[in-house]
Amino acid sequence: MMRKVLFIFIIISLVFSASDYFLAMRSSYIKYLSGEYYFRYKATTILAQDPDSWMTSIEAFNEAAARDYSDPKTILLYGGENTVWACNPHDGICTVVFDHAVVDELPAKGIKTETYVIEDFPVSNLRFENDDKAYFDGTKKFSFQEYVKYVSGLSEDQLKSYHVSDKKMARFTSAKDTLIILAAVDLGICVLLFIFHKSELDTLFDITLVLGALYGVLFEVITMYTR
Repeated sequence: MMRKVLFIFIIISLVFSASDYFLAMRSSYIKYLSGEYYFRYKATTILAQDPDSWMTSIEAFNEAAARDYSDPKTILLYGGENTVWACNPHDGICTVVFDHAVVDELPAKGIKTETYVIEDFPVSNLRFENDDKAYFDGTKKFSFQEYVKYVSGLSEDQLKSYHVSDKKMARFTSAKDTLIILAAVDLGICVLLFIFHKSELDTLFDITLVLGALYGVLFEVITMYTR
């Protein structure tokens, strides 16, 4: 009877791990569809005015000189092409995030990077590569299979970058790793149990069975709280 209980524990831990993996995938995709999870897309800013036009007249020059070039939005619109990460398009504007190098006067002169978020940047002043524009404005959406494949292919650096709204989008990948490890260990345990059973080594069979059941339960508990 005890052996049956221990086998049940091993099977339940494996089933629980598989369920956690598939539920994590589905949950991530649902949050993507609802907008809770989203991607920011890399874009290049397009100048709002040709710099050569600043010299066409005194008025044009004075207008250009009067702009506040300490304003991040002005920097992006008139200070040259910059790389930004864009999301949340609506009513012709969107949110962009970009890093800008500035001079750090104190405590010692040097260059530091400031991160700016602009929530009302004109979409018309952004240029996207490939199909990013369609995904950015919602014309296209990833299917479930496409989403899982895409997120699974993101590197650790990409998951820490502006590209994703939350690295938890890829939590199901760690759940998959957990499932693979647990399945491999359980397979090894089954092989040992088969050998011990054939060799009539009942003591080793029981010890291995107990350790296998304990490993499955403890492994699931630990990974649940460390993901």
